[in-house]
Amino acid sequence: MIGTPPPGAVGVTVGGRGRRSITGMSDSIFLVGDDGVLAEASGTAYEAEAELQELLARNVDLLPGAQIDRDKPRRWLLVKREAGIPDHVGGGSWWSIDHLVVDQDAIPTFVEVKRASDTRSRREVVAQMLDYAANGSVFWTPDQLRSWFEGNDPDGANTSLLAWLEAAGDTSGDPAGEFWQAVGTNLREGRIRLVFVADEIPASLQRLVEFLNEQMPRVEVLAVEIRQYRINGGKSGALVPRLIGQTSRAQAAKQPSAGAGRRPGPWSPEEVRESIARAGHDATVADAVLEWAGASPHIRITGGTGLSYPSVTMYADNGQAGSRHPGVLSLYASPGGEHPFLEIRVKQMCSMPPYDQAVVREHLIARLRALGIPYLEADAALATRRPNIPLGQLAGGRVQQLLSLIDDWIAGIRTHAAGPQASDDA
Repeated sequence: MIGTPPPGAVGVTVGGRGRRSITGMSDSIFLVGDDGVLAEASGTAYEAEAELQELLARNVDLLPGAQIDRDKPRRWLLVKREAGIPDHVGGGSWWSIDHLVVDQDAIPTFVEVKRASDTRSRREVVAQMLDYAANGSVFWTPDQLRSWFEGNDPDGANTSLLAWLEAAGDTSGDPAGEFWQAVGTNLREGRIRLVFVADEIPASLQRLVEFLNEQMPRVEVLAVEIRQYRINGGKSGALVPRLIGQTSRAQAAKQPSAGAGRRPGPWSPEEVRESIARAGHDATVADAVLEWAGASPHIRITGGTGLSYPSVTMYADNGQAGSRHPGVLSLYASPGGEHPFLEIRVKQMCSMPPYDQAVVREHLIARLRALGIPYLEADAALATRRPNIPLGQLAGGRVQQLLSLIDDWIAGIRTHAAGPQASDDA
């Protein structure tokens, strides 16, 4: 709602004056009061695109979740406005999306807002959105999205997230961490949603949205028209969202067939290595990581299950019986083979005793920066990251230095877990 509706107004009825372009001002709805009296609200143009953007940022539920999924209405969490998108690993913000939101199933949703009077709300904005999706799905990391959401109040943001997830009383595991990892997995797997928002969706954009939604089974492409109505030209009135693009053919195309989108089992280290080599990359770095993991008595290798990204993750035995072993490295091939990378879970490494102590943590970070890996050298907040390092940056002996550092880290956490007796015996 905009402002305060007239006393007793309890419903909305769409007027029958012949719906024209919102700029024609002939479109009306009627607010129905308790006494049955109707208050007419006339279609009113937004003063500027920024007005619609601000309304959506403050009221993200203007995205009609029940229209998108009637059986399980979508609930929304705003991650960030003007979320920067790089065009390469470690790059700056080459583009920015108006709003980045996620739903309760951890599906990243890209939202771009345009007014009908902006002629770019047709072909150009569609191409722009595809650029955002293609690059954000590759170069954003779960830690980046989480840090955006948490801002300067991680504890408060985490509390609100758990309440939103309806997991506030869950003492098992790490619901917030698992949620952001699921967001990252959906990004990498291309399970995303693209939403175009405008005060009026032109027919040309509607046709493009419907076509893309029918042809892209893993990506949901939608448009939302949010019309503004005001009573007697004042501030009171209503905002009326309408979903566009969810045709019956699109819904049928997105129904998974038996076994579709799932692997029969996890990826093996051999499959990941072959995927990297098959794409024409030098697999030397991958070989070094996998040989190290296979030979280490304190590393357990677990294959990923994502269809598009062959991957394996290496978990370290921290020496504590019954505790969850921390993940330390993940090796990824990519769908087209363009960007194989090694994820270093620096944030998790820094959270393990004794590396949760400032002096010890700073020594670890200094050693990581000294490896000569450009991404690690440049990131000022490295201790809170899970950087994705292109395998090419680990050539020239850097991967062996990194693995030696990981061995020292494992020895450190195991010694700490064993207690003072282990240090006395050392």
